[in-house]
Order: sequence, then C-alpha cells, then structure tokens
Amino acid sequence: MDAHLFRRFCEAAEPLLLGSRIEKLQEAGPGLLVLSLYGNGGKRQFCLRHDRKEPFCFFAGSRLTSGAAPTAAVMRLRKYAVGRRIAALVPQFCQRRLWLLLSGTAEKQGGAIPAGTALWLLLDLRDGASLHFQRQETDAQADPPLSPEPDAPAWPGPAQLPEALAHWRDWPVLSPALRRSLAHMEEADQWALMEDLRAGGGDVFLYTEAGAPDAVRAVAAWPLPPELRAGLEEESGDEALALVERAAASLVLGRLAEAAGAARAKPVERRLRKIAKLLEKLDMEEGRLKAMIRRQEDALALSANLWRWPADFRAEVVELAADREEAGAPRRIRLDGRHTVRANMERLFHAARRGKRGLELLAPRRAALLEEAESLRQALGGAGPALPADAGEGAPGPAPVASARLLPRELPRRVQAFVSEDGFLLLRGRDARGNQAVLRKAAPGDIWLHAEGGPGAHVLIRRAHAGQEVPERTLEQAGCLAACKSWRRDAASARILYAEARHVRPLRGAAPGTVRMDKILATREVAVDPELENRLVHS
Repeated sequence: MDAHLFRRFCEAAEPLLLGSRIEKLQEAGPGLLVLSLYGNGGKRQFCLRHDRKEPFCFFAGSRLTSGAAPTAAVMRLRKYAVGRRIAALVPQFCQRRLWLLLSGTAEKQGGAIPAGTALWLLLDLRDGASLHFQRQETDAQADPPLSPEPDAPAWPGPAQLPEALAHWRDWPVLSPALRRSLAHMEEADQWALMEDLRAGGGDVFLYTEAGAPDAVRAVAAWPLPPELRAGLEEESGDEALALVERAAASLVLGRLAEAAGAARAKPVERRLRKIAKLLEKLDMEEGRLKAMIRRQEDALALSANLWRWPADFRAEVVELAADREEAGAPRRIRLDGRHTVRANMERLFHAARRGKRGLELLAPRRAALLEEAESLRQALGGAGPALPADAGEGAPGPAPVASARLLPRELPRRVQAFVSEDGFLLLRGRDARGNQAVLRKAAPGDIWLHAEGGPGAHVLIRRAHAGQEVPERTLEQAGCLAACKSWRRDAASARILYAEARHVRPLRGAAPGTVRMDKILATREVAVDPELENRLVHS
C-alpha cells in the first residue's frame, strides 16, 4: 500500500474508527492483525497486514478468524487494548503509520494504566502494532512533544519537481510508487498529479486482469500510466474502502491462502520425493535380481558340461564351445575360484531362484508405492515431483547413477577418474599424495579399495548415499583398477580389500597414503585386465 493510498484510506476510515470499541484482537495469519470493532452502525473487522514489501490496511467484508494460539505480543495487545474505545486517530501517511488513542477500561485483568497516562495504539504498516504510554503532565515540557503529530510534509512546486526527483530522499511525499509513475509522465501531467495528491481526496483506481474482475493486480490513489498497466483493466471510484477491500482480497488474503496451501503441501511433496527415491532403489534392485536370473543360463551350460572336469576342479574362468547351431566365439563363464565347478553351478542356480523370489516380492511393493503416490498427487491437484517410470517386463537394469553431483568440482591432478559400466564414479590415486587426496574426497558411505598384501593405489567407489547397492560388475571393475596399479599388476589375478570409507583412517606420523582399516567389508579375487583402464577412463 502506497503512502498516498494509505492517506486516502485513513480519510475514509476515520468516521468508522472514531468511537468504536475494540472487542477482539487476533492474528488471523502471518503478519495479519485483525481488530474486531463495534460501533458506528455495526460490527466490522479492521485489518493490518504489516510487511516490509507489501503492507496493506483494509476493512474485511468476511469474518477472519485465527486457529493458532496467540503469540506473546498479541496477548499483550489484548491485555491493554481490548474493551477500550478509539477516542482519536492521528495518521502519519508518509511513514504509513496510524495512531489510535484508546480510552475507557480494558477488559483483561491487569490491563489498567496509571491515572494521567494516555494509551496509544500504533499501527505501523511496516513493523506492525505496538502500545505507547504517555504521561500527560510531562507532555507540555517534552521536546519533541510525546503526542503524535499529523504529517505536514513539504510538497515540491512545479519548478522544484525535477530537482526533488533527483534528491527524493529529502521529499517524503515522493513515495516509490509515485516516482515510478512520474517517470512515465509529461511535465504538465506531473504537476497536475502532484497538485491533486496535495489537495487530498479523489478517486481510487483498481487494476484487474482482463476478463477477471476478482484478480486484482494493483491499486493506487491516481491513474497509472499506460506503461505500468499494460494488459490490465482500470476501474475507479470514490468509494475508497470498498475498492481497497476488493484489492485486499487478492493482494493480501489470496496470497496468504496460497502461502498456507504451500505450507500444507510441503509434507506431501516431501513424501512424494521419498517415494521417487524408493522407486529408484526398486529399479536398481530389479536390475540386480534380473542379472541373478540371467546367470541361470551359465548354470545350465555348466550342468550340461560337468563331465568335462574332475569333481574337485576349480577355476576363475571356464570356456565352453559354442553350440553347433550358433556360430561364434566360445562361451566364457566367470566363476568363484574358491569353489569347485559343481559348487559354482549350484550357487548360480540358487542365486537365480533367489532372484525370482525377489522379483515376486518387488511387484506388490512397487504397486503400493505407485498407488500412494497417485493419491498424494490427487491431493496436490495433479502436481508434484516426477516419479521414475514403472519398469515392466524386459526393462533394462539399473540406470547409470554416476552424475556431475558425484564428481568433485575440482579433481586433484594426482587423482584419476573412471566411470564403471554401471555408471558409478571411480576415483584412483596416482601416487601416495593422490591416495591421500582420494580419502579426503570420500564420503563416509563410499567404498574404499586396496590390493591386499602390498603397496598399491587407493580406489574409491562414489555412492549417492550409504544405502545404495553397488553392482557386482562395478565392484570387480573397481578392484581391477586397484590391482592394475599395485604390486599385483603383472599377475593374472589379485585379492582386493573392500571397506567403507568411514572405517578407513590415515595414520598420524606415517608416510603419505598409509591408512588403518577398522573394519573390512569384504575381500574379492579379481582378474587383472590392463585394458579396462582405457575403457573406463573418465573423459
């Protein structure tokens, strides 16, 4: 509310305020103080929306109530103001303040004031309401006087106006809204507007969207220039209180309702984001289970060729000739060298059965999450964060999860970056200082790797969060990267230690890169493949 519109409002509101009794005082919303008044022909609600950017003062046509417990400031206002009458008012429109002199006896116990003391209720559009107690016998001796004085600002004449606009801080009547309008006016129109405002009174101008009379976008004490009301319809009249009330319905009550709706929607939106993350995890888990099921083909191939190997035969990789009907290279099956071929076959069959059972359990969980998300979306009117698409039969495995947010903004030159075929970001130290840097870049839930039994590079698997599952392929590829830059780089295979970064600590006083592992997550025998570095290197 501009200062000149506030002046026009106070002029129109004075007959309704004088002599009215304050029956209630409450905060109907954040920064919205409501005074329920009785007198001068009925009951009405006087509203003060105090704010630094968009303050407003108006009479509410519909009753406004508060469902929240009153604050201490509101309780103090009630203690002294409720039950008293408005005996006088002093507007200070340049400061957008309205002083109300209260008389009579307060309803609240303890709200009495000493004899010879005047009680003023200050309604400040910027800072809200406050109480001021004035000792009348010292008022005449005070300098400046304690009683509020009405505004008597200086108004620039036609010859002074250009200079006044250049030094507007010295002219309180040149409010920000008025300066914006004067900037789009001819000199003669500027003089005429300043004279109209100095005289006071006049019409109030309301601006609404075309075809939507309830969608008020601006209200002013003068007609806005065409440049400031493009696309808006103008309506004017001398009923300032009614027009200001219409404007407040959109500019104050409507925006407070939107803010309240947004606050109520926050828990729903938060739950929707949580559901989206859970569905992403289900997609990744589904991909992992399908990969376990696909290993059944390897198990069947081993079952058909068990006769080829002794009962206690162990190997890291076995090769089977291609079927006669299918031309191509021999089939390579990677095995766990700690077990026999038969044991590997049984483990693969067991893993496939577990994968099938897991998929059966995933389906109802996914359906329940999608159903809950749909109900939450309906509560938000169809809005809300996007959810991952439902994975159907034959859908691919987990999507790559390595993203720019997992890559440090400034990667040290002693650290190499790789991306696994599953999309995970892998960091490897180039030397001892690089190993130090890798550990410094680690989050507590990241996976740290090192070759067992001798010196080597530190490798880090970056995870989006500590509960994120890392696929078997990524674990093997990260282990291979650690082995290729270790004392086992010339061997066929290497045993790799895996630990969460929160369990790996640098040793004080030791050589750079020397660490202590408080807890080992797992160990794994991986094949050493120097060509993997070229395939996974980050561009």
